[in-house]
Amino acid sequence: MGRKYKRLFDRIIAKENFQDAFQKTRKGKRKSMSYLEFKEYGQLNLEMLRQEVADGAYVRAPFRNFFIYDPKLRLISGLPFRDRIVQHALNNIIEPIYEPTFLPYTFACRPGKGTHAGVKYIQSHLRKGEATHFLKTDFSKYFPSIQGHVLYQLHDAKIYCYKTMQLKEIITPRDTNGVAIGSLASQLDANLVGTMADNFVHHTLKPMAWARYMDDMVLLDNDPQRLREMKDALEEFARNEMLMRFSKWGIAPIHRGVNFLGYRIWPKHKLLRKQSVTRAKRAIKALQLKKDVEALNRFLAAWTGHASWADTNRLFASLEIAQ
Repeated sequence: MGRKYKRLFDRIIAKENFQDAFQKTRKGKRKSMSYLEFKEYGQLNLEMLRQEVADGAYVRAPFRNFFIYDPKLRLISGLPFRDRIVQHALNNIIEPIYEPTFLPYTFACRPGKGTHAGVKYIQSHLRKGEATHFLKTDFSKYFPSIQGHVLYQLHDAKIYCYKTMQLKEIITPRDTNGVAIGSLASQLDANLVGTMADNFVHHTLKPMAWARYMDDMVLLDNDPQRLREMKDALEEFARNEMLMRFSKWGIAPIHRGVNFLGYRIWPKHKLLRKQSVTRAKRAIKALQLKKDVEALNRFLAAWTGHASWADTNRLFASLEIAQ
């Protein structure tokens, strides 16, 4: 992976870096109990935490695990406020090292990217009219399938700073079998492992266009048989090199609409997937029954923002939602 980065730890434990990490962590967390407890003696707690990390005395708290349905059952692992500060402090320094190595066709958890950028990118290639078919793949249990020795081969190839890697291993143990969904550090780890597939697709398979959003990949081409061969090659690569498998895959003509990031995408329009609409209707009904107006308004603001990127005039009218 080219250059190795040394002497990073002093930048991680710098007071200004921890202050920035604190500000990033508190966004959206001002009602959480762990934030309120930390905030009571905020600057003192922050300095004590920074000193713990500097002295090598920091120990990550256990994860608080819970399940959500989004749309399938997922195990989410949360951490106390202070541990999220440490993750931000580490990511502030190491994420800019990895970001330039990521290809521009991967859209998850990156500055200037995101779901809507991914959808726009795929639609822009559909409008060229060159691709006739698409391959859609989905890695099975992506985060839980990430193996520590695979992950740390990638970290070790880029970072040559003992104390930095020691802190990284406290957050994500080297002998880990899966990384936690819901952890900031895991987002970077998952993207890093995903670059293995990215580079294989881009430099070896060479479809007309492709995009990845974490565990979801779409490849566009004008030959369905060639896409089938790409699928077989990518599946073998994932199994042998990434130690992952597909949960599902499919090849279909473009006129059926490309299923990606919650939308069905055509060259000139896009629609929300039926699953997204069904989940939204259920959530709205449940919040209305609870008479939780604040939560309902928050949900509607977020969901309509997502939905408004599609052609949804009739949908909003049926739900009596104003755009």
